[in-house]
Amino acid sequence: MKETLTKHKEKIKSIVYLIGKSLGILGLLYVFYKLYQEYTFSSFTEQFISVLHITPLLILVNFLSLVIGIYAWYHMLLSYAKKPFGYVYAYYYFSKTEIAKYLPGNIFHFVGRQALAHKIGITQKQMAKISLLHSLLLLGGTIIAATVFAFLSQEVPLFILTLMVLSSIIIFISLVYMYPSIRISKKISLNLYLAFSIALQGVMLGIIVVYQSDTYTWSLFCLSISIYILSWLIGYVTPGASGGLGVREGAFIAITSYMHFDIHADIVIFAVLLVRLINILVDILMYFSTFALENKIKEL
Repeated sequence: MKETLTKHKEKIKSIVYLIGKSLGILGLLYVFYKLYQEYTFSSFTEQFISVLHITPLLILVNFLSLVIGIYAWYHMLLSYAKKPFGYVYAYYYFSKTEIAKYLPGNIFHFVGRQALAHKIGITQKQMAKISLLHSLLLLGGTIIAATVFAFLSQEVPLFILTLMVLSSIIIFISLVYMYPSIRISKKISLNLYLAFSIALQGVMLGIIVVYQSDTYTWSLFCLSISIYILSWLIGYVTPGASGGLGVREGAFIAITSYMHFDIHADIVIFAVLLVRLINILVDILMYFSTFALENKIKEL
């Protein structure tokens, strides 16, 4: 009986991951279709060259976003670790494994972090709890950040804002009861760290959109950030989609089209693709930065 249930679970898991991969592929096809509609190779290259001088700023914003996210993860680890350890160790193992999220399955970056857990006396069960806590706090932080920018834009209907606020409250109440050993004040601070981390991802896209637009408005800036944060969340929760690749971009383009976003479609497509390129570049740079920490890590 138990063996049969295990087989059913594995089958369901395989189907779910297959659906996630399919959504990722469909998302990529949709993005490339829209790209083909709006651009030629020369026009895309020209637009890319036009934003090269703001690329260092975008890389810095992305790097800051990841550093803050790692800081929140570091404090989650400290809640279960048998001995204290420095932030640099969390940075090393997170950056070393984060690039693995692009592998099929979207779970290998979690697997790679077990090495750190072993060194600081965290069991596999505890590490699984930390991963779940991180995901739930990230979910809550993402909705909080999206809600704040949606409110600031003054373009989102009240009923949608209400639903977003209620979702944030429900997630936070769930966290209070699921992790009673961690102080409520600490959960709030971790949630805010992650909200800020994800908000910076949206800010990066907002910078690109505003930079390319003929007219700048605060409402446009905030709305583009809010939509991107929600798209980021859709990509994050889609199982099997490697790093949310295709899903995040497709969701952003689809939502902006549905909302009749007051900006040219070519700018929307270019902005979301450039953010993805920056994401991948920073993940690679952070991975290579860990080689400079090899000797330091051996001391743990």
